[in-house]
Amino acid sequence: MIKYDTRKIRPNESISIDTTVDIAMPRGFDAADTAVAVVGSLKNAGGRFVLDARADCLLVSACSRCLVPVEYRLSFHIDENFVEEDEAADEDIEFSDHVIDIYPAIFRNFLLNIPMKPLCAEDCAGLCPGCGKDLNQGDCDCAEEVNEQFSKLLQFFSD
Repeated sequence: MIKYDTRKIRPNESISIDTTVDIAMPRGFDAADTAVAVVGSLKNAGGRFVLDARADCLLVSACSRCLVPVEYRLSFHIDENFVEEDEAADEDIEFSDHVIDIYPAIFRNFLLNIPMKPLCAEDCAGLCPGCGKDLNQGDCDCAEEVNEQFSKLLQFFSD
């Protein structure tokens, strides 16, 4: 949790934010936990507070085709509104007791920016569905199987 006291931020003024947040990847994500560097400001915009920041991290996850570890830089912008509990709209983040926790905003934006299918290379050949060999390291010895239901379709593509 990264908390800020709203009473210390006067109307139309902002405070600088320069912090690092440790993000534990949720279950089901095939990526390692990571540290996210966040630099920006939290501004009192008269009744609401606006977090305007840039976040960067180094993310390690498995290639979605061949499962080798892939390391890549993830950079994203955070623009979130914080409002008192009773005044929040759907996209706003609520706060109470004059305390804003910016972690939920960072976490939400982090998850929204993770690539759905990270690849080690655009032309990654993946794994053989028969034997599981990494096809980036060469062909396998599996015979190419043809589903008999679709064998007639192959005639359209043969010369």
